[in-house]
Amino acid sequence: MILLFDIGNTNIVLGLSVNEKIYKTFRYVTNSKLTEDDYFQKINASIGDEFTQNIEGAIISSVVPQLDHIFVNMIEKYYKIKPLVVGPGLKSGLQIKLENPKQLGADLLCDAVGAYIKYSGTTIIIDMGTATKILVVTKNKEFIGGVICAGIRGSLDSLISTTSKLSRTAIEVPNTVIGNETTTCIQSGIVYGHVAMIEGLIKKFKNELGLDNVNIILTGGYAKVIKDLLEIDCIYDENILLDGLFYIYQKNKNLTNKS
Repeated sequence: MILLFDIGNTNIVLGLSVNEKIYKTFRYVTNSKLTEDDYFQKINASIGDEFTQNIEGAIISSVVPQLDHIFVNMIEKYYKIKPLVVGPGLKSGLQIKLENPKQLGADLLCDAVGAYIKYSGTTIIIDMGTATKILVVTKNKEFIGGVICAGIRGSLDSLISTTSKLSRTAIEVPNTVIGNETTTCIQSGIVYGHVAMIEGLIKKFKNELGLDNVNIILTGGYAKVIKDLLEIDCIYDENILLDGLFYIYQKNKNLTNKS
C-alpha cells in the first residue's frame, strides 16, 4: 500500500493506493499547530493496524510549507519510510511551459499529471479548493498555465468580514438565482456567481486555445457544491490529484527507500 498525502490550506486528504488503485480516502482539517505525533494518531486511527503493516511507500504534495517537515518526520518515525515530496528533482512526465516553473504549486502539477494519464487530448481542470484553479494540459503533455481565483469559502469570508450588516451563512445552493432575503441573496451570489465565473472562463479558455472539443474535469473539495449547476459538459473526478500523485510516485520510487 502507498500513502498519498495532499496537504492543502484547508484540508489534508490521505489516499490509500492498493494494487495501483485509490482504495480509500480520508480528509482532515489542516492545522499547522499539530505535531507529527498528533497527525500520526489521527491517521493511524483512520487506516488501522492491519493496513499499517503493509505500507510500502509514501509521497506528499503540499502547499503548506510549515507542515512539510512534520509529515516527513511522521512518516519516517512511525512508518520507517523515506517519503517523496513533490517538487524540483522529481519527474512528472510533463513539460512545464511556464515563465517560472519553480513557482508551480505541487497540487497544480499533480492535477495536470492526473489529467494527462487519465484523459487523452487537451484537458482543462477545474480544481475547487481553498482557491479555485483552472488549468490546461495539452495533448502534447504540456502544462501551459491557467488562472487562480478566490475560492467559494474565501469569497464568502471576505464578503462577510468587509460588510458590516451581512452575517455569516452556510454555503448552500438556493432554490432560485434571484434571492428574496439576505441569506439566499448571499448564497446565490457566492454559488451562482462562481458558476458564471467558471463557465465564462472556460469559454475564454477555449477561444484562446482555438479548440472547442476539449476534456473538462471538475475536482476539489467544493466541486460537489456546483457540479450539478454547470451548463458545460464536464467530468466530476474527485481523485484526479491523488491519481497524479500516485503516477509521480511510480515514476520516482527508486529515489525512496526504507529508513
